[in-house]
Amino acid sequence: MTGVLTIEHSAGEATHGRPRPPTPEPGTAGSGLRPPTTRPPRPLVRVLLCEDQEVFRLGLRVVLETQPDMAVVAETSHVAEALDVVDGPGAQVIVVAQGLVGPSGVPLLRSLCQRGTGVLVLAETRARGDAGLIEVLQAGVRGVLPRRSAAQSLVDAVRSLARQETALDAAVTSQLVRHLTGDAEPVGAGGRAVDQLTERQRDVALLVAEGLSNEEIAGRLFLSPATVKSHLTAVLRRLDIRTRTQLAILVNRDQEPAA
Repeated sequence: MTGVLTIEHSAGEATHGRPRPPTPEPGTAGSGLRPPTTRPPRPLVRVLLCEDQEVFRLGLRVVLETQPDMAVVAETSHVAEALDVVDGPGAQVIVVAQGLVGPSGVPLLRSLCQRGTGVLVLAETRARGDAGLIEVLQAGVRGVLPRRSAAQSLVDAVRSLARQETALDAAVTSQLVRHLTGDAEPVGAGGRAVDQLTERQRDVALLVAEGLSNEEIAGRLFLSPATVKSHLTAVLRRLDIRTRTQLAILVNRDQEPAA
């Protein structure tokens, strides 16, 4: 009777009795598989919002915080407060409404820019504020968009400023060029005084003309009395007048129908 040789194959042995080389662990040399990689987290662009209208400010926050690389670290309704707050959370970009700047706010913007903070001014496109925009650009501001820009334009501008790049809207740039070259429509004696104001300044001026106090205007516009006072000061300076009474006379005269 012929014997039958039976070879039992154990782990690590080939079918012909030779040792089988050990199987490389995944991710080691010779395994043919790449080790799992972990992408480093993208650094967040830290944004400070300077806007006195709560609904508008909330909209800005929602737009920016839907981006995976952005975070709103603080909010304020005054440029002076922005200067105090910016060092705390370390904001890289400040988004500020043009109506909050005024002549007294230009030096504050200059100080922010000198610190290396990117400043994005949301311009009042309906107001004839070309000279005001020129002042903020001379202060070092490198970002200007119309106040009612598309959400993606806002996001792109914030990213550009965080990279120390310029973010100037084409329409705003053309408007400034026309102003510098003398092609802009002049505001003469025939123009209305309120047309020289930003949208928020115009709201305040019209309510002053109705005889409302600062506290009443604050309640009507959902602003703080301090913010109303700041707007009113800017209005008086821009129109080159000194008192509320003069402002009321000027605005009411504008409202009278032409003879």
